[in-house]
Amino acid sequence: MHSRVRTALAFLVADALVSTVPGLAGPLRWNGPLTQAQVVARARESFVARLAALKAEVAAARARSMRAQALPQVSFSETTMTSTLMQLGMPAARQTYGSLNASVPLFAPQAWAAARAAGSQAWAARATTAMVINQAVSDAVQVYNAAALARAVVQQRAIDVRDQRSHLAFTEERVRAGAAPRYLIARDEAALAQAQQSEEDARAGAVRAAHALEVLLDFDTASNPVITLLPPSLTFVPNVAELERRAYAQRPDVVAAERSLLAARQRITSARDGYLPTISATAQTYNGTSNPPLGSAGSQVGISASLPLFDGGSRSADVRRAQLDYDRTRIELSRTRLQAQADVLDAVRDVQAAQRNVATANSELRNATVDVRITELRARAGKGIELDVLDALATLANARENVLRATARYDDSLAALHRSVGDYAPTSY
Repeated sequence: MHSRVRTALAFLVADALVSTVPGLAGPLRWNGPLTQAQVVARARESFVARLAALKAEVAAARARSMRAQALPQVSFSETTMTSTLMQLGMPAARQTYGSLNASVPLFAPQAWAAARAAGSQAWAARATTAMVINQAVSDAVQVYNAAALARAVVQQRAIDVRDQRSHLAFTEERVRAGAAPRYLIARDEAALAQAQQSEEDARAGAVRAAHALEVLLDFDTASNPVITLLPPSLTFVPNVAELERRAYAQRPDVVAAERSLLAARQRITSARDGYLPTISATAQTYNGTSNPPLGSAGSQVGISASLPLFDGGSRSADVRRAQLDYDRTRIELSRTRLQAQADVLDAVRDVQAAQRNVATANSELRNATVDVRITELRARAGKGIELDVLDALATLANARENVLRATARYDDSLAALHRSVGDYAPTSY
């Protein structure tokens, strides 16, 4: 009995500890409307964003460690010794001393240059994290658009089923009136079954799309977010020059490349400072007892200077390596800036094509709607054939879905444009 009680208590304590650790909280249960702005905010705290933030924290800790090496150091030590080896006239002895030691760098240019380089690299790591978040938010928005599209397709295919059912009822009425052969009922029932299967497939796809979004946003899979595919506003006219300027100024990978170049330049300075002397001051105080007595307290202060004279080429190799690293980062900066410009131009062109696609899809929908109405009127007047009505209904169903897919494509193109400019990145990095 006591063993079971202890086991239960252990599980309760472990559960309490896990619940207090940041980042280990359970998924969020989300029921109700979910907007794109809410997705953006949630994606900035997603799994990918949190992992990237941890990498930036590692770089920041490394920078603090490098800086600490150029600052004064203070330590305490204690020595206890018992000697029973008596020779050359030395008696048995026992000593216990505590010592306070301090070291102050007076002139350490290489250490400070290395600390500055590490700080710039940590700064670059923050920008790299921001770029990861920028990409993660863009991915989340596109997954949200896919889920909204899947939900809208389900609703649209339900309308298609209703149209097919209505047409089947009309055919059955004509058969009963002797105006149409009976085999048309089987054809229309097959068309209805196909529409129902398409609706079922769409529902399965919507569930998959919703689960993909829930995993990405750390939502409980039992959630029921309400996602709506809104009609697009086609009034956006991109200003390419302004978008390129914003990308150069705020896109995180461009900023990270610029900061990496600064860090590489500082590493060159650190390597060259290896030829300079280093000067430091040291101080030590001690207190203790000894038997036989050798003194109970004391102190010493010193200044040491070091000037490297010969190192077998180590310093020159360090300088050369730092210079090559600088050249590499400079090339990477040029490539990153060019890639940012290309991404903006591609995104702008995709937005323009998506705008045209929305207009084209709506034009086809209007034509398909009119075609269905004319075909049904001809069928009711006995001047059309059954296959024309079924083809017109299928064309109308495709046209409706094409409008939805064009809308989602336009939303995706806007998300890609925001990503190319860096709009999804955190405001401060």
